[in-house]
Amino acid sequence: MIRVVLIDDEEHALDMLEIMLLELGNVDIVGKYMNPLQAVQDIKQLQVDAVFMDIEMPVMKGVDAARAIQTVHPGVHIIFTTAYAEYAIEAFEIHSLDYLLKPIKLERLHHSFKRIEEAVTGSNGEHEVNDDPRICCMGGFTVQSGKAESTQLSWRTNKEKELCAFLVHRSGRAVERAVITEALWPESDAEKARSYLHTCISLLRKNIRESGLPIAVQKTGNGYMLDCGSLICDVLELEQLLDKPLEETGLGLQRLERIVALYKGDYMEDCGFNWVYPRREKLLDKYIHSLRKLFLFFKKKGQLTNAKECLGRIVAISPDSEQDSRELMKLHMEMGDRKEAIKVYRQLELEVRERLDVELELETVGLYQQLISSNFRIRSGQ
Repeated sequence: MIRVVLIDDEEHALDMLEIMLLELGNVDIVGKYMNPLQAVQDIKQLQVDAVFMDIEMPVMKGVDAARAIQTVHPGVHIIFTTAYAEYAIEAFEIHSLDYLLKPIKLERLHHSFKRIEEAVTGSNGEHEVNDDPRICCMGGFTVQSGKAESTQLSWRTNKEKELCAFLVHRSGRAVERAVITEALWPESDAEKARSYLHTCISLLRKNIRESGLPIAVQKTGNGYMLDCGSLICDVLELEQLLDKPLEETGLGLQRLERIVALYKGDYMEDCGFNWVYPRREKLLDKYIHSLRKLFLFFKKKGQLTNAKECLGRIVAISPDSEQDSRELMKLHMEMGDRKEAIKVYRQLELEVRERLDVELELETVGLYQQLISSNFRIRSGQ
């Protein structure tokens, strides 16, 4: 899947380009911006293969934005979109991959996108292993200098790991020393907590220095911050995807695949950090909301297998959700799989009646009776 960002100060041009790219397939639009300054800032935290960008924009010229993007992501492929042919020489001087004149034709866009695919995947047609340094917060917490597990930062103590995670959690903002000590050592007196913090800061700085990672713990007044440099952080990309308006033109299999790929587990799962819970619950709620919207989209399009995947993931997370389980039962019935529909009901019954000790809603029981009756009639007619 080719990860793409779109930048144009005209909303209509952005929407048209998005629609055309989605029609081509094999594309995941991870960002869409009318403000190039904001795009340059956000791209630092995104996994991006290519950027489609207008040249003539009032806030910042496209060529300047391209240079800024290439500074933080040297491997990103730039494709300029413009109504003016005279910028072509300047565009190719900064090694842009292509130059599309507006109005863009689908056939020309297809040719350009093929060039991107070839540049990204290489001659064997498969994605190269992404060995970019990264911070992974979903499903646990790791800081990696490469993709292999052996490249993960090793923690000398659990508190060193928690300190790093807490600074990442604050998204590069300065954090007062008292806020850090209260979060990590709530039961220690102030003097001991400051001593613990000083030790952990030293350990973390030494660890980072030895790893060669482009990050740094900086002193800021009465506190500290973690400068993550160009490191990709999965939770920031996930939050941007989940916060994007769930309009129909932005939905599809590519978006589902990307969201699911990023949501490898709960935020900093199994780390035992008490301060993560509010953000963890907020992310989980947004994830479920997005899956529900995607379910409705796929169902409307008649893509029942994709719709079933969305509901299945929701029910796995919230097994006591009767509304979602009912929708999944109906979907199985529509697909002619009553055995799976009955299985969903049995699992829901176990969760609600036996574990929560409450009765199922009348609508759920009624749907089950309808399912059994329908199944009985089919057997009787055989």
